[in-house]
Amino acid sequence: MIYVKSDFSKLKSLVKNSKFILIGSPYCLDKLSKTNYICFDHIHKISRDFHEINYNEVAHIVAQYVEKDGAENIQLLTNEDSAHLTCAKLRGKYGILGNNIEILLPFVNKVESKNKLSSIVKLPQFEMFDKILYTKTKKEYLNTILEQLDGFPLFAKPIDLVSSVETYRMDDFCSLEQFANHALAHDYEFEIDEFIDGELFHCDAMIINGQVEFFMIGKCSFALARFFEGKPVGSIPIVDKELFTKIENFSKEIFKTLNCPNGAYHLELFLQEKTQELVFLEIAARTGGALITNVYEKVFGINIEETNYLIQMGLINKVTITKKNIYAGFLNFPYIEGIIQKINKPNIAINHEFIEFSQPGDQLFQAQNLLDISCSIIFWDEDYNIVSQHFDYLKNYQPLELYNE
Repeated sequence: MIYVKSDFSKLKSLVKNSKFILIGSPYCLDKLSKTNYICFDHIHKISRDFHEINYNEVAHIVAQYVEKDGAENIQLLTNEDSAHLTCAKLRGKYGILGNNIEILLPFVNKVESKNKLSSIVKLPQFEMFDKILYTKTKKEYLNTILEQLDGFPLFAKPIDLVSSVETYRMDDFCSLEQFANHALAHDYEFEIDEFIDGELFHCDAMIINGQVEFFMIGKCSFALARFFEGKPVGSIPIVDKELFTKIENFSKEIFKTLNCPNGAYHLELFLQEKTQELVFLEIAARTGGALITNVYEKVFGINIEETNYLIQMGLINKVTITKKNIYAGFLNFPYIEGIIQKINKPNIAINHEFIEFSQPGDQLFQAQNLLDISCSIIFWDEDYNIVSQHFDYLKNYQPLELYNE
């Protein structure tokens, strides 16, 4: 479901004798730049949903290249959660070198990672939602979950979906029942977590041969679920050295325990308000989404997505960065249900780029996932206080003016 944020002309110049094949969803290919398009020797469009890509379609395509070029000459690369296990299955099927399912599963399945980390870091209390038990006992089963997780509020999410699809906050028994009945209609599995009240942070890392070569932390505007309520989500880097060190040490314990293979990692955690403890949320074997790549390009002059591919291809064994005298942040504004009358660009005295994905006259529904973005902004300055002040202002800004408000 993601779009390419790399400049593949740079990557191709480093491996001139290799062919580049792109297998992507319509969403990915529709957003592919002309510059990138011409870098690929072949492009294949496949069908998919938010849960997974169509394995049989991809296997049919890969089989053709295995037969023609040999499995030993093929690398399967991805920067997307939902493609990792498909790539792993194909490596096993055709004898292609690379990470297998066992290695990658904790970075796709949230319960797998929690189980491995249960004695290492603090986790939210959670329970797998048992559809069979719920069908048999209904209210009795839900009351058991309530007792085990110490009551409301609760938060439910699929164990292996992306972009915060099908996430639910539940504040009373009625909303818990609504979620449970909704979950029965889906094939995928859900977990139910205690609700953590606190600040959300994301950590982005590059790991090569067990060593953390790059590490940055972003403070988020809101918990991601607030996006569906109309709140913009984004982040700015943190400069508090004590907090940075605390989060970095916490993250390194996670990387070590999960034995992270070479590549990029995106980790999310809470700083719990009452206890000031760090609480692990989830980890993915990819770069940060949204405009995080753009922010790091402003701050460090490095494209983390391109770097991730270079690491996976074995072309670099060291990540070298030079911190610029720049601080940057971003925010994505969600769809709001209604018809857009006007988009009001913020009048701010800071370097910025405002990107519009919607236009006046568009009929919008309320955001259902993190890709339902009406407009975005990235902003930067040499003074961190100015960036922080604008972040606080913009996270409460509403650019969409709707009819009949």
